[in-house]
Amino acid sequence: MKPIWMIPILVVSLLLLSGCTTIKPNGDSISSIPSPGPIQTLPPGQNVTVQVNEKDTSYATITVIFSGGEGQIYVRDILVKVTRGDGVEVPPEHLPPMKGAEVTLLGSRETDRIEVYVQLDTGEWYKIIDRLLPFKTRA
Repeated sequence: MKPIWMIPILVVSLLLLSGCTTIKPNGDSISSIPSPGPIQTLPPGQNVTVQVNEKDTSYATITVIFSGGEGQIYVRDILVKVTRGDGVEVPPEHLPPMKGAEVTLLGSRETDRIEVYVQLDTGEWYKIIDRLLPFKTRA
């Protein structure tokens, strides 16, 4: 006869182990990265636009471009952060607050998370972009 107290331990162990990865429809597993969180709205009259391009299909690089806006004179700094699908955080890059300035970061061939933070001349930081960026293969 098996001890009945082992059943709850076995069930809890299986539940803990099952949440480590997600399975794609094609059967591949992907590691979990934090889900995007809320973004913030810049104060009225201080809006800017930062463009995040799709990943390059050959190298999985991510290009981010500062497009300017009515509030660009108030922007002190822009920080771009990428967390790759394998959980590795790419060192953040500073995007100069000049219209047309761009930075390129190395992503992965998985779904990555990109975050863009803007610092205004008041010293306050605002997270204006936080989203997942999938890797798309050429068709």
